[in-house]
Amino acid sequence: MSTDQCQQIRTHLGMHALGRLEPAATVALQAHLDGCPDCRSELRELRGVARVLRQADPERVDDQPAGPPQALRTAVFTAVDQERRRNRSVRTAQLAAAAAVLIIALGGVFVVTTQQSTNSQPVAFTTQPAGVHAAASVENRNWGTSIALDVTGLPQGQRYAVWLERPDGSRMPAGSFVAGGEKKMSMQLAVGLPMSDAAALGISTPTDQSPLLRAPLHP
Repeated sequence: MSTDQCQQIRTHLGMHALGRLEPAATVALQAHLDGCPDCRSELRELRGVARVLRQADPERVDDQPAGPPQALRTAVFTAVDQERRRNRSVRTAQLAAAAAVLIIALGGVFVVTTQQSTNSQPVAFTTQPAGVHAAASVENRNWGTSIALDVTGLPQGQRYAVWLERPDGSRMPAGSFVAGGEKKMSMQLAVGLPMSDAAALGISTPTDQSPLLRAPLHP
């Protein structure tokens, strides 16, 4: 029997177990039950519940049942509140990890206002044009490398690419940004390349692959 048919029939099983299903619907239900062992099994369980319900004495039901002890109420609500806080923390961590993965996949860049991590390592740009001031730090992460970058003095409106360079000279994109001239650009970038596999951090224009700024990552 198809799932759709079972779902329609099961809406009548409870009434049938209580003996309150209309005769016409009972005939259709019985025809289905003859060929559906799953629904027959469910009906047997419902009939057991119906027998217990018939033994209930309405006269013994208190209109105002006593509530649970205050200590139990406090323990339950405290546990629920702690679980909610834990779930919020887990969701926040999951969202942060998902954002990092997305940024890596897109080669993106985003501005952050959080305090710099104590595990970050500052790097020095040995190649740097006159009038341009840049500072950066890198941090090894489980998913790759996090880069904090501050740049001032690049021509306003020009787009620049940020990358990590491997020992063989190949590059892994970390994102791009549009320069703000004398306005300080502060960025946090992410790249899926471990620091141990990177030799240098660099910046170039999309049309010229020559490093405009370059900082070795290892002495």
